[in-house]
Amino acid sequence: MMVSNIYEQAGTRTGTPGHERIANNRSGHHTSSSKLKLPESKTVLWIGAPALVVLFALAYFFLMPVAEVTTVQRGTAISAVYGTVRIEPAFVVRVRAQNDGFIRLAESFSAGRGAIGKGVQKSELLATIADEETSRQLKQARTDLQAAVDRAALPVPSSELLKAAQDNLQRLEKVVSSGNVPAVEYQKSKSEVNRLRGAVETERIERDRNLKSLQETGKKLEAEMKNAEVRSPIDGILTNVQTIDGELISDGNELFTVSSRKTYVRGEVNEEDVGEVKPGMKAKVQLYAYRTRTFTGSVTSIQPAADPTTQRYTVVLEMENPPDNMMVGMTGEMNIITGVHENALLMPTRALLVDQALVVNGGIVQRRTVNVGFRTLDFSEALSGLADRDHVIVSDQDKFHSGQPVRQRIINAPPPPKAP
Repeated sequence: MMVSNIYEQAGTRTGTPGHERIANNRSGHHTSSSKLKLPESKTVLWIGAPALVVLFALAYFFLMPVAEVTTVQRGTAISAVYGTVRIEPAFVVRVRAQNDGFIRLAESFSAGRGAIGKGVQKSELLATIADEETSRQLKQARTDLQAAVDRAALPVPSSELLKAAQDNLQRLEKVVSSGNVPAVEYQKSKSEVNRLRGAVETERIERDRNLKSLQETGKKLEAEMKNAEVRSPIDGILTNVQTIDGELISDGNELFTVSSRKTYVRGEVNEEDVGEVKPGMKAKVQLYAYRTRTFTGSVTSIQPAADPTTQRYTVVLEMENPPDNMMVGMTGEMNIITGVHENALLMPTRALLVDQALVVNGGIVQRRTVNVGFRTLDFSEALSGLADRDHVIVSDQDKFHSGQPVRQRIINAPPPPKAP
């Protein structure tokens, strides 16, 4: 038993190291494998981690909201009264019918409303109003007048009888003294001469009265026919046609509108601003037809009464160097200059939220309270709250809040105004 125990113990001790060696070999195999893979993992971590950080940073940057900004700059601040303008003709004449009848448009204006915009000369025929009854009466009156004129060239009917009576009276005067002719016959012949003289004079007066009457009738009918000719009262442009060819019209109907070629600028300002406007003030005018050009004008007058519908006041402007093809009806906007500050800090007016502005400083949005001075549609003067070269957000301000990180997109602002 002792021997077997010894062998068992020996076998146990002998077997254990073998197993330990096998385990150690296996363990050694795993240990050497881990030692080979550990440097590769560290390399991946050292390369991948920064790349991932950069990727997240780029994604964060490009997903940040974009703020459109403009740089605050120095320039001339202008106080101005805003208004609208319209080009109006200096004179507008409405041509009306002078009699009843069917209208016939002149050949040059037979297109009716298609003729609007054509130039017309003073006294140029626009249309005629056909009045056949007057035309017939005038023709008859002219015939009667010519007949009366022809009759007036002939002696009156009683003139021949008067001449015969006068010859007879002269003959009796020669023989009455001899006593061969009774005195009664002489007196009778003398009375006949006097009667015929009266008759001749009466016939001459009646003929002259009839001739004058026919002449007056002819003139009246000619005047009526002349009224049937619708002519332009001034040189200008046909701006409206309110009839059609062949239409039956009545006396007093408005037929055409003729406007003068000379124009003026009619501006309108609000009631709360008109008190600042004075004659002689300079104005900047921009017409929608000339978006790239700005014109200079001056206030010539202010009409004393407001439009009863809009409660806006009319300001008359005189433009300096207007465009050659400026036409009636063109519209636009104006700024009447009421004050000027040189070297002022200017910001776009559209960047203002009442009295505040959003500034991007170091990529972070900041809300600033701005003390605003002079203001126009394009620029406002910042008396305080902003600094030179600040970047102010000019669009979609409702999408941003103070402390928000943003990317900037700089928008080029229009050049600051110059002193008028």
